[in-house]
Amino acid sequence: MGAGRIRAALLCGLCVLCLGLAGCSSQRLAQLQQRLGLDRPGTEAAAAAAPLPPELAALYAQGAQALLANDADGAIAAWRQFVAAAAVDLPQAQTLRGYLTLLARDSARRFAQQAAAAEKGLDRALPAAVGDSRVVAVFPFAMQGPDPSTPPASTFNRAAVALIMADLAQVPSLTLLEREKIDTLLQEATLWRSGLVDPASTATAARLLGAGSVVAGVVYSVPGLDGPGSGRYKLNSAVTTVADGKLLATQEADGSQHEFYLLEKRIVYGILKALKVSDIPPSVRKVHTRSWSAYARFAAGLNLQAEGRFGEARQAFYAALQFDPDFALAEQAYLAMPDKLGSVEAIRAALQAR
Repeated sequence: MGAGRIRAALLCGLCVLCLGLAGCSSQRLAQLQQRLGLDRPGTEAAAAAAPLPPELAALYAQGAQALLANDADGAIAAWRQFVAAAAVDLPQAQTLRGYLTLLARDSARRFAQQAAAAEKGLDRALPAAVGDSRVVAVFPFAMQGPDPSTPPASTFNRAAVALIMADLAQVPSLTLLEREKIDTLLQEATLWRSGLVDPASTATAARLLGAGSVVAGVVYSVPGLDGPGSGRYKLNSAVTTVADGKLLATQEADGSQHEFYLLEKRIVYGILKALKVSDIPPSVRKVHTRSWSAYARFAAGLNLQAEGRFGEARQAFYAALQFDPDFALAEQAYLAMPDKLGSVEAIRAALQAR
């Protein structure tokens, strides 16, 4: 599908959506608060004390027993089933979503440490190159502004990657590697010092991750003079294979900030074309949000989350939802935020105290 057709189809759909939602933002926000349980203050303690349905109680206990037995992966598997089956506003589900975020960070950290150990004996330890180009690692995008020597005041690289990965994850024939593992691996001090994150060494990182293809890129954002969304926004990406380092294709989308959702789709469709994907489900066309203000706050939340400032990140994600209550990625991020930065040991202690 060409860029012009993609843009026309998206704009047509958004015009219809805009007409349907005109004048009902307060209703949508009220529905969001009801969905999250924010319209019932003071009921959390009673709800938390109420007995769980048997199937949820069994999953909760299964995860707790696994974690107390030092089986973090078993705990993650059981608790993911719990939160998938539980009501969004169930207090125990909120607690477990926070636990899962902390456990995922810990799992990614352990993976990075193992990779660092493997890197010392790189020739022996690296797995064979993955032949399947549809096992994809989306590396962190770089962030650029008008002055190369000064980092942009607002960074959108994590947000751009989050939207791209969410779209690629909809494609049945692709296997996307976990963002947390990728980010943590590239941040691991030993690997950083070794030059593993240098562009010439990305294949090494990809092989450690078990990827067949790598997507990397750059986000360029310049504020405008007429308020939020009036500036320039540009995305560049490239897809390379791990086995032979072949560049499959590059993608570029350049326009105004308020068109960010159209530019992101161009990059996604370019990546899918490079990977020769034809089974593109209709859900890939769905726009995550068309509100620049919501997107900017979502980006801020992701940056705060990466710094472990979970309370502030949660506030940023909710601020994004106030601009667009239907922004599903922001809602998911909001729900996944733990109350505070913690450790696996702290979670175990909380479980033992029950």
